[in-house]
Amino acid sequence: MATESGTEVASKSSTTSFELGLATPVRTARSELKALSVLGAPIVLTQMSQMGMSIIDLIFAGHVSAADLAGIGLGASLFWPTMLLTSGLLFAVTPTVAQLYGAGRAKETGAVARQAGWIAFAGAIVVIIVLLNAQQIYEFFDVDPVGIPIAVGFLQAQAWGIFALFGYFVFRNLCEGLALTLPAMIIGLMSLGLKIPLNMIFVNGAFGIEGQGGIGCGVSSAIVFWIQFFAIAIAVFTTRIRRSGVFQRFDKPDFAEIGRLVRLGFPIGTSIFAEVAFFSGIVMLIGRFGVDVVASHNIATSFAGVAFMIPLAIGMASTIRVGASVGAREFGHAWLTVRVAITTALAVGCVSAIVMLLGRKQLVTLYNDEPQVVALASMLFLYCAFFQLFDCAQVVMMGSLRGYKDTTKPMFIAIAAYWGIGMPIGLAFGFGWITEEPVGVVGFWWGLCAGLAAAALGLSIRVKRTANAYISGRREPPPV
Repeated sequence: MATESGTEVASKSSTTSFELGLATPVRTARSELKALSVLGAPIVLTQMSQMGMSIIDLIFAGHVSAADLAGIGLGASLFWPTMLLTSGLLFAVTPTVAQLYGAGRAKETGAVARQAGWIAFAGAIVVIIVLLNAQQIYEFFDVDPVGIPIAVGFLQAQAWGIFALFGYFVFRNLCEGLALTLPAMIIGLMSLGLKIPLNMIFVNGAFGIEGQGGIGCGVSSAIVFWIQFFAIAIAVFTTRIRRSGVFQRFDKPDFAEIGRLVRLGFPIGTSIFAEVAFFSGIVMLIGRFGVDVVASHNIATSFAGVAFMIPLAIGMASTIRVGASVGAREFGHAWLTVRVAITTALAVGCVSAIVMLLGRKQLVTLYNDEPQVVALASMLFLYCAFFQLFDCAQVVMMGSLRGYKDTTKPMFIAIAAYWGIGMPIGLAFGFGWITEEPVGVVGFWWGLCAGLAAAALGLSIRVKRTANAYISGRREPPPV
């Protein structure tokens, strides 16, 4: 790499600081909230759009039958953990790029994205293999066979779009690491708008195409994945992200760089997998209770997922802000970002809990109006409201720690919280291992609440220690 003059480096660092809002003379909680909002608002809409597509699938499937609704839920319970475990490796791109950006080395970020592309290619192959063998997995878990054919067809259809989805993640993480979050927002809203007519065609049938019920949701998703990929590629080519040089050349695999990304990304992917698999594993386990129970559970977790999008976006914005501050060696500013982000997320959690408590029955009927489903789902909304603060806090703290490139110990905290505490509690009460009678799905929701509370507590201790270590000089940031 050519040596840059001090003037050039200073100029680049100044430009980066201006774009990220790091050059503010005095950074206060108010200025940090504004900066997080500028980054986070588009991410909120992006994530809401993504979740909105899942909700559209559930609504369309729910109006076909409870079996189709359960099938979509079963499909999602396998698709998302598998996809996030592998694509989670790509989340290493965001903090790596953010720290390079904060250090005034934006031109080096394209090489990072090119090597991440090789990770994406390998990860997509793994996901496709799993999706094409879904039936054996469901049979192993003794899931109610009514929903299995729909879930299998749904996943096989989605498999056609996996390469595009992984490519989209590479470009999106590059953009977000460089503090440009608008392209993903625009693409997300566009995709959400396309999802409804595509579902009308492939789920209900139109223009001579026979409706496929829940399976049609998978067909429309695969089409959307390819549209998203081409759209984000165009955005990278036509915006300031082209300064990264990602399209300048084709790189063969650089296993040293790939190794660095994997070492950073594997704990991130595993942490995400631990949480998502925890939720999805519960869907698998309660599958034996019947399609009405699965449908009720899916409705409750679906709305909880919508509420989760805002704190998730705050956490992702925190990754960018903390990463850029650490890259610029502004450790006090990084800690300010963490505190403001957590406080904001907790406020959002309080609002979400109130909405769930007051409007739970009306919200449930948006998905399904069968009396037994409405009654059970409305009760589960009470537990959704209870764990909102824990869920909001843990996702923001996890995002902040990624900005510090602190990912290994948070991974172990997540595994211990969800699988060492939450899942055993769910199994013990749900299946009646320690009670005279099984509590059923409610017992698993007790486990959900306990797991999220444990994660929030463990991560709060970790983020405080990490921030203090940087501020005091006991710890130096890893090389970027």
